[in-house]
Amino acid sequence: MSFFDSIKDGIRGMIVNHNKNKGFMTDDERELREYEEYYTPQSGVAEGTYAEFVVSDVMAISGNGVVVVGTVTGGVFFVGDKVTIMRSRDVEVDTEIVGIEQFRKACVSVTEGANAAFMLKDIDKKQVSRNDIIKRADCNKEKQLAEEAADNKEE
Repeated sequence: MSFFDSIKDGIRGMIVNHNKNKGFMTDDERELREYEEYYTPQSGVAEGTYAEFVVSDVMAISGNGVVVVGTVTGGVFFVGDKVTIMRSRDVEVDTEIVGIEQFRKACVSVTEGANAAFMLKDIDKKQVSRNDIIKRADCNKEKQLAEEAADNKEE
């Protein structure tokens, strides 16, 4: 076997090992890749205590209703949740989530950090606009109860 044949065999061995090891990765890099494959992002907030969505776009779809697109900034939203659209401190609109969609796929729920579209029930496009905040209705009730309890303690 000549010198060049041994080099060819060495290169072939490196190519085969390269495919097996997913490249020339250190142990830390390999561990990170394995972690990323199985990691599921989860909210740090207990489910049902807080949910908030910031609207970035609003569309009216004829025959279906109003669709708002934006980002979930906290908590978890589910189809069927009663929500409140916070336009300002004085203006609040109550509605319900009829459907949730992410990247053209229907979803049952959406978690913190996700971009999504909500189809809302019984509202007009004029009732919601960009930068409005959508909160789950039961979260607002908890806040009101906490404020009432604080007021009662002061009296």
